Amino acid sequence: MLSILSKSTDSYLYLWDIARDENWFFGDVDTNFAIREKGKPMNKTADMEAIIYPEDKKMLHDDLQLIAEGKKQVHNMNYRWMNRKGEPVWISCRGTVINDDKGKPFVMIGMVSDKKLKYLYHPLTKLFNKNKMLLDLKESFLGKDRGYFMFVGIDNLANINLRYGRKYGDDVIKHCGEVMEKLVHSQNIWHVENNCFALYLDVDTEGKVREIYNRLQDELEAVCTVSAGVVPDRIDMFQGGNNLYACAEMTFEKAKSSGACTITFFSQQDLENRIKTIQFLDEMQESVNNNCKGFYLCYQPQVRTGNYQVYGAEALLRYHSDVRGEVYPNEFIPLLEQSKLINQVGMWVLETALQQCKIWRQQIKNFRISVNFSAIQLREKDIAERVLKLLEKTGVPGSALTIEITESVQLQKNDNLSDILAQFRSAGIEISIDDFGTGYASMGYLKSMNVNEIKIDRMFVKGIEEATYNYRLISNMIEFAKNNSIRICCEGVESMQELTVLEGLSPNLIQGYLFSKPCNKEDFEQAFVDNSTDEYRRHMDYVQRLYKYKDRMQVIYFNTKDILRKTDLGLWIIRINEKEQEYEMHTDETMERIIAVDRKYTPQECYRYWYDRIKEGYSDYVQKNVKRMIESDKVVQLQYPWIHPELGEVVVRCSGKRVEDSDGFITLEGYHRIISNIEEN
Repeated sequence: MLSILSKSTDSYLYLWDIARDENWFFGDVDTNFAIREKGKPMNKTADMEAIIYPEDKKMLHDDLQLIAEGKKQVHNMNYRWMNRKGEPVWISCRGTVINDDKGKPFVMIGMVSDKKLKYLYHPLTKLFNKNKMLLDLKESFLGKDRGYFMFVGIDNLANINLRYGRKYGDDVIKHCGEVMEKLVHSQNIWHVENNCFALYLDVDTEGKVREIYNRLQDELEAVCTVSAGVVPDRIDMFQGGNNLYACAEMTFEKAKSSGACTITFFSQQDLENRIKTIQFLDEMQESVNNNCKGFYLCYQPQVRTGNYQVYGAEALLRYHSDVRGEVYPNEFIPLLEQSKLINQVGMWVLETALQQCKIWRQQIKNFRISVNFSAIQLREKDIAERVLKLLEKTGVPGSALTIEITESVQLQKNDNLSDILAQFRSAGIEISIDDFGTGYASMGYLKSMNVNEIKIDRMFVKGIEEATYNYRLISNMIEFAKNNSIRICCEGVESMQELTVLEGLSPNLIQGYLFSKPCNKEDFEQAFVDNSTDEYRRHMDYVQRLYKYKDRMQVIYFNTKDILRKTDLGLWIIRINEKEQEYEMHTDETMERIIAVDRKYTPQECYRYWYDRIKEGYSDYVQKNVKRMIESDKVVQLQYPWIHPELGEVVVRCSGKRVEDSDGFITLEGYHRIISNIEEN
């Protein structure tokens, strides 16, 4: 009968003689699987187990044992068989038990299908996919009030593919799946995306979750690392598998943003923040649909060095919410970019800024407006055409517009970027690299992009009168820019001391709170454009005072430098990355001279040059005091013999203190002085 029925279905019918432990299969099952000739019995424990995927054998054995003992009447399981190519194939196995006249299990009749589950497993790893996961979460796992759902992703898979090839990357993914199967039951693993897996962990504490995660890292150490987001399965928290998955994905994204090899656990506060974010996105979408209601522009002047005349202004986007009040740009701009709303808002910004620029150019000849463009905007195929149409619409020449892009734009995949920038330049539009020094752009890259302007970020301008490293960095940037006809604008200038030092380096433009905070168009016009207003006259008086203060500060500053030079007081900065065992020493001109170091040395070479010349037996003493500088908030002084390349052994006095750390480095600043030839009381 089963043989006849098998001809009318694409499933494989079977009969298990429980007492004799024999399996009979019907249909063409032997075509794809290493099953004995159909119509002949198979011994379950020998022949059958030979085709069962190793990781699934125990699960199947345990279920069939319960059936044989009369503890179950229905068999319903998904597991894997090995096909004739030696590849695992998911099958759906169903069966019903028939008892003998004594009520004991006699036979089980059912069917096996390898068609039903094809859309439920990932073709690369043969693990269940996202579709199956959502079904399982809804039907099998959700609401157990124990267990944890873990979302795991391979760190930097794109880099692995780029370096070793896509096939190697696929092998890494498959290896990760295999390792996970050793740690977690295969029924609780899903390959949900290219480099991401989901695991259901039947444990009751976060500590046990961490143990599994650490074991996973250890097993994968030679191949890759993984990050994970973890959510507890609690019925009071989630009402559906989609919600559980969404929260796990959210938590995983937080882990990734914290760096590689990171595990992050779900936070209710994170969920509330995400909900608020979604609500905020809905609000901004409504704003965009209503001609960007709530968005407005502020303008910050850019002034020429030397005379402090207004050169132009940077247009800065702001947002006022009826619900939230004033919202900071670092809150709403990332959301605009993530949602692609930046494309619509960006064109509104450009048109509004150009219209305002046209008005101000009637009073300030050659007034320029700078507008920020994101990498998202520059990926729009017709962006150049749309910008040129806006210039035509507003009647503003391309020479009045500067488009600011960040260094990170070069890292964004954009095959059309060069063509877009070329179209901008052909229309007279200038290109500026914003926040230069904070990203990855090289000097060579700037030349290849043919940029017109570099804007040096505030982090390098801040405290430049005391920060030798920043001074030399900006000095080098300005020298490079001048040699390549690139304009330099220093951002974030807030003090007279900073202005004084920068004036000595001669950038082209200055921008910052020292001259003006970003202000609305009315205030900008009254202070910088309309020479008939009281505000304009007050600003000009302020500029005159800046002249006087600057001259005094220059005398003090340069006299100070002269004193340092004449007294042989050398300034240094030491930067230490203890984790990576990286050490740098940055020196001023006086320090270079008194220790006779080659100016061409890199900071790493300079550090090694200084350290290796500490007299034998004193290295531990110096290291101990450097550690005191790191651990203390006070100035630490030390004195030690040092082998000068020309003078031989000299006595050195140092004083140093820990300052603000940056880029993973501990930063120390201080002075170095040879005291062997100093007369002391």
